Amino acid sequence: MLRKLLLTGFVAIALAEQVPFNVDSPDDSGHYEFEWPIKDVAIIGAGVSGLLSYRALSNTEDFTKIKIFERDDSPGGNWHYSDEIPKSIPIELGQTEYWWKGDFIPNIPNNIPSHKVYKVESNQTFENELENQRILHRQPKPLWKTLRANTPAPQQQVPGFEWPKGVEWASHHSKVQRYLRSFASWLGINNGDEKTNVSYNTRVELVEKNLNKIGKQIGWTLTLRKFLRAKEGCYEETYWKENFDAVIVAAGRFNIPHIPAIEGLVEWSHRFPEQVFHSRQYRYGESAVGKNVIVIGASASATGVSQDINTYAKNSYLSIREHSDDPRAPVRRDTHLNALPRNTTIIGEIKRFHPISDGGGISEGKIELLNGTIITGINLLIFGTGFRYSFPFLPQYHNSSILGNETAESEEQPIVTDGSHVRSLYLDTFYIDQPTLAFQGQNVGIQTFVYGKYAGEAIARVWSGKAHLPSKKGQWSHFWRTVEERGGLRKGFQWLNNESNSRYLNFFVAWLNAAAIKNGGRLLELPPDVSEEMDLWMKARAAGVFINPDGRNDFQSASEKGVLDNIQWKKAILDDW
Repeated sequence: MLRKLLLTGFVAIALAEQVPFNVDSPDDSGHYEFEWPIKDVAIIGAGVSGLLSYRALSNTEDFTKIKIFERDDSPGGNWHYSDEIPKSIPIELGQTEYWWKGDFIPNIPNNIPSHKVYKVESNQTFENELENQRILHRQPKPLWKTLRANTPAPQQQVPGFEWPKGVEWASHHSKVQRYLRSFASWLGINNGDEKTNVSYNTRVELVEKNLNKIGKQIGWTLTLRKFLRAKEGCYEETYWKENFDAVIVAAGRFNIPHIPAIEGLVEWSHRFPEQVFHSRQYRYGESAVGKNVIVIGASASATGVSQDINTYAKNSYLSIREHSDDPRAPVRRDTHLNALPRNTTIIGEIKRFHPISDGGGISEGKIELLNGTIITGINLLIFGTGFRYSFPFLPQYHNSSILGNETAESEEQPIVTDGSHVRSLYLDTFYIDQPTLAFQGQNVGIQTFVYGKYAGEAIARVWSGKAHLPSKKGQWSHFWRTVEERGGLRKGFQWLNNESNSRYLNFFVAWLNAAAIKNGGRLLELPPDVSEEMDLWMKARAAGVFINPDGRNDFQSASEKGVLDNIQWKKAILDDW
């Protein structure tokens, strides 16, 4: 049973229509008091959220050390494309209690610090093994060669760091990556900068309590692993530990590919690993030349891949579930489906994959749909079925000695995630049982480039003592109220539609500005209003208008076969459809 919200004098209801200006007032039991001063902060991840967290923290003089740890060799997070292809995950792992190992399994030697040099010389097998380790360490991102942003540039923009004038609304991923690298350079933490406060090629293996001599927590200890190719035929691996007072988890939400448990799929994936894979591994439309392809899914990845392969595939199918149009989703299913080329055949949900005789190829296999239809002759299966949250560097369950949650209802509940959502957080940000652990960028439906600024400011100001959290009791009360409002702890718990997103931003500004007036600090402004641009953009997508890759703010209608100039396009979009 969901817990009732305990109403207090602390007005911190994120979804309130209006936020009173006294939101910094503590409740009757007082605001939360941190157990130790926060001076040294670690940030896990140099994607959009990590960079915005770094800017918010470094804009104050309240912190002694701010350090980013990034497993990739460049900033940008999911916007750092490379032709390297991630390794497949064992589909069967997703149905076990060890599902979280699909990202990586923490690997910690007995003796730390540790440094090893691996020289390949003439052993090709050993070199392949080391190269696989490097790729797993980096984890190539879920982008394909032609992918463009599905949010317009006026919205997908860091507040205070504008895009160059004339940029396309639907920018190619390479431009988004360069934009973020330039932002990182502005902050002095790009991978070519002289820096001591960012460590690239570094994976966080473990976050654990830092205890003093009497067993009291005084911060956090990070176990870190750097793995890189130092030069041709030579790899270096280093382990070490660093202590911090607080940690921001900005590791993203595209962690472990989710592939549904369909009867017979595990056997197919073992026999045909190059022909059954997740959209995270998709790179080129040319990989579908002359093939009969089924893409599974109905959201951004599935429909995007389906568009990309269309001119190459012999026959292109999209398999969708009948009830996959969740009304809570920030973007409705039809908006994605309207972008599909007309020659894409939409089919129903797959019920099972029939066994294939020994020696038979994948095209001989029978794919049975829920309605009884049998499909054969398929050469390629691409699952655009989303991702699961995962933080392998955190202990997975409450009974761990590293992180505990005495407020949990069951010892079997995950500390933060079961893969479908992130829990036990106040405002989707502060880990309630120990708010020196904070999370950034876990919501879906937010524009991370904008939302991350305000969440980052909240973290910086709370940890510096310039704004306050309610008591732990008040935080839990707010959390369980949020659980009720969002329909329970399940998939979609982190989804925010446009209205909810705006209300959260309004709340952050009101709360932090009230605190600034009381305790000192800069006043925040709301982000620029781009609602008109977003309205035009969403109407275009809903109407099945697709992007002309060579135009700026131009769209081409499949029915008109012509390029509309900017004025014509706006007029067309504003018409009633």
